[in-house]
Amino acid sequence: MIKSWIIYSIAFLSSLYSVYFYGGPVPWAIFYLVIGLPLLSFIYLVITYFSFKYYESCPAKTFIKGEKLKYKCIFSNDIILPFLYVKIYIQTPETAVTGKADIKNESLITGKSKSLEYDIECRYRGRYDIGIAKVEFRDFLNLFELRIKKDNYLSILIYPRIRVSEEFIKEGMTMSDFRVALFNKNKGDESLLNLREYAYGDSSRLIHWKLSARMQKLMVTDRESTFDSRVVLTLDLKGNGFPPEEKIVYEDRLVEEVVATAHYFLTKNIPVDFVYYKNGLVKWHGSSMADFDELYNMLAELTFNARSGISEALYSVLGNENTNDTYFVFCTKLSKDLFESMIHVRHTEKRVFVRYCAFSEDDEEVYNYHRVLMKQGITIERLKEDGDEEYTEDSE
Repeated sequence: MIKSWIIYSIAFLSSLYSVYFYGGPVPWAIFYLVIGLPLLSFIYLVITYFSFKYYESCPAKTFIKGEKLKYKCIFSNDIILPFLYVKIYIQTPETAVTGKADIKNESLITGKSKSLEYDIECRYRGRYDIGIAKVEFRDFLNLFELRIKKDNYLSILIYPRIRVSEEFIKEGMTMSDFRVALFNKNKGDESLLNLREYAYGDSSRLIHWKLSARMQKLMVTDRESTFDSRVVLTLDLKGNGFPPEEKIVYEDRLVEEVVATAHYFLTKNIPVDFVYYKNGLVKWHGSSMADFDELYNMLAELTFNARSGISEALYSVLGNENTNDTYFVFCTKLSKDLFESMIHVRHTEKRVFVRYCAFSEDDEEVYNYHRVLMKQGITIERLKEDGDEEYTEDSE
């Protein structure tokens, strides 16, 4: 547009120079033409601006990450003038993350309509406004510009994927092993539920040896603790400082891990608490799969923009004197806040799992945090995508 104004200024000054020094009908005709064309061009721009009509549609409002949505936009020209210079900015979930809209340069003759159809992949979890973000109109001299900015969008919600796994607890722990760790028989009163024959996967600690010797086959006991034992999930919502495209990948990986963990234990009817800190401490409690949808909806729209780190949430949950509870901590990377919050865990009998995403072999600080926390008996795992090499203490 700047280039067009420079050319127009040169034309205007040239015509003005001809009229002033030479006069005559031809110079004056050129001068009036140079003055009149921008006015006509602006009138054309205003007419096309107020005549532009469009319609948007999306078949659904909720999707699962990885699905594809079909977005359609139809715009038409119902006036006698053609739409020559129309620039349409389309926003998708991906462009909402990167901040770069998809741009379409369109023109439309009289009495015609045109449709734009997108198969948009739902790559990121969260709530997004999709569709036309703005429309730019320019006159045929490229001197003026008018914009339509939308106040209302098509709003969609993309849910995280649900991974179902029966091998969730690492280090060879079966579900039976975990129940023994969770319901510590030294804590609280227990009641014997039933006796049954040993099945593959049962912990050896559940074997009733005296009864097994009497019956000449392995028998195990199922016990239920009346002590309030649970799984506590804590998520760090502090901004991680990564570029937007990398940041959203890490955030989605953490959320999907929380979803998978909660789903795993709730299907076993093991109580789950979900705790995070964002403008105050937020706690959610569920005891069965009947409560899962509430947590799932919460995690779908959760944003990672808390000003405080994970320490406020950890001080609250780890300060609980109940050593039967098992804790899962989810964070983008190992940090000083996390390290200082968990340094006292070594003096307790708490079982703690830390799962994080980002790791650089050149980051000595994170490397040292990893080693110290592991020496305290805390299980640490780096969440990875397919093709990533898993970082373990043996790979040092």
